[in-house]
Parts: sequence; structure tokens; C-alpha cells
Amino acid sequence: MPNDKQAIIKLIERETTAFLSRDFETWADCWVYDEGIRRLGALMGGVMDYVEGWASGHDVIKEVFEKFPKPNPTAAQSMRRTNFSIRISGEMAWASYDQYGLKSDDPAVTVGLSHQIRILEKTNGQWRISMAGHGDTTLEYFDFPVIRIDTACRIEWMNDVAKRELGDHPALTRSGAFLRGRYGADDKRLRKAVKRFSALTVIERRPSIRHPRGRMADPIILGGDSADGQHIVWVTARDGMLLVTFRDTDNERSRLEEAAELYELSPTQLRVAALMLSGQALPKIAKQLGISNSTAKTHLTRIFDKTGSRSQPSLVAKMLGTTAPN
Repeated sequence: MPNDKQAIIKLIERETTAFLSRDFETWADCWVYDEGIRRLGALMGGVMDYVEGWASGHDVIKEVFEKFPKPNPTAAQSMRRTNFSIRISGEMAWASYDQYGLKSDDPAVTVGLSHQIRILEKTNGQWRISMAGHGDTTLEYFDFPVIRIDTACRIEWMNDVAKRELGDHPALTRSGAFLRGRYGADDKRLRKAVKRFSALTVIERRPSIRHPRGRMADPIILGGDSADGQHIVWVTARDGMLLVTFRDTDNERSRLEEAAELYELSPTQLRVAALMLSGQALPKIAKQLGISNSTAKTHLTRIFDKTGSRSQPSLVAKMLGTTAPN
């Protein structure tokens, strides 16, 4: 049994090394040649990849090697694997492990953490792969501040952007090992939102027929040192981790599109609302859109009427807190 486990680990290393080195013959030798094999991957950005059978898998890998032929043995050597769990029963085995890749321009390299699964068969005394699955995480790819926390807001990890920008954030700060609001009301609001969001089950967060976009992130609107402040922070769950993000334009853009659909905002009204979310005052918004102050004020009044808001912070909350109509 110990020898089998070591052989399985070496096979996993060999298959990944051959893939990154664009060594097709060695890569193919790691697999069972059968139409019953499968490959299933949840890639970065929510992309799902599913391949059935040896012939299809053979063609896909050959196409990848032809499009990106440059071998990358350095990435193969730097790949790190931890948290192995291997179960063996007769001629079948199941292995799971975590794999870490360093940052690379090679599109074949999965950067950061990836959760991997292999099902293996022993054929003529040699272990070979009959099914491969992986779920890739996305943290290393974000270009905006991301902070991983636990349910008590204890900081577990930050990307480089967050390390640079957290110290100057007008509403968030680091207090020892914890993420906190700079002011009492904001701190209370942050912790309440994290507690509420972390209590959701994966069934409640995932997309469904009733809520096609799911509940993948909740906005928190912090005041900072101003009563009319509107510093937008997001609490979200990705890849099994609880995260706080800010300057997260993708989340803001998708919520604005949903709100525009729900409240039937005109294109100009949507632009006014978007600029307001960025914290700009009405005169600056008017100048940027090339309209008069009175026209901008008319657009804002109509937005207030359509959303049922009576203040700028409540408008922001309405625009970010909406979900698309069923």
C-alpha cells in the first residue's frame, strides 16, 4: 500500500510535468486509453470544462499544445502539492490534493490554489488516470483589493493590492489581526454584514431558477468620517472562502445593470447613478456628462422617484441591493 501511494503521487507529478512541458507522449502514457474516461474542470472565472472519452481528450490536449507549444519546465518544477488524501481498493484508487502554481504568463499554468481529484486504475501493474477533476480558485487574478477573513473578521490573507490600499481606505482599517471599520457605526455595519452573509448556505448563495444570478456578494455602504459618505465594500464568498473586497467595479457594474432593468432607468439615468456610486457630486456629474446642473438634477429626481429613494445613501443602497426581476 505505501508503495502504491508513492507510485500514485509520482504519476500525478509526471502527468502535470508532461502537460506543462508539452510532452504529449509522456502525458498520454499517464492515462487509461478508454472511452469511459472523463475530465471535468471548474476553471477560473466560472468556466466549466467537460471532456468525455480518450479520443476527445487526446484531441483537446493536442490542440492546446499546438496553440501554445512553448515548453515550461520551470512551472512544472515550481508546482507545489499539499493535503494529499489517497484511498486504494484493489485495482482502483481515488486521490485528492491541493496544487499551487506560481504566477506565470503561460496560459497552461493554473496560478494559485487549485483543488484536484484523480480516479486511477491499475493496468498491468501500472497506475494510470481514468478520471480527472479540478476546481480552480481566482484570488491571484484579481486586480482590485481582496481580503480573506473568517466569520469574526480575522484577516487570513490579502492580495498585494489590498496590502497597499487598506491603510489609506477612508472607512476600513486593520486592527491587529482583524479587519475593522474606522468608525464605530461602520465597524458595527461591517461585522453585522459578515455575520449575516456567512450564515447563508451554498444552496442560498448559488444561482437558481428563482434568482438566476444567485447571491454571490452583498454590498456594505460605509460612511467613513462623513454623514453622507458612501464607501462601497463587498462581502462575498468565492471558492469556499469568505472575502471582503473594495473598488470592485465588476460587482458594481452588474448590480447597476440589474437595477436599471428593474427600475426602468434610461441610459442617461443609469450613467448618473453610476457616477453617483463612485462618490461624485452632482455638479461634477453634470460636467462629465456634458449637461447642465438643472438637467442633472432632473435626472436625479426621476431616479429617486423610480427607486423610491429620498437620499443619496439610500439610492446607492437601492441600486446595489437589487436583484433582477424573475
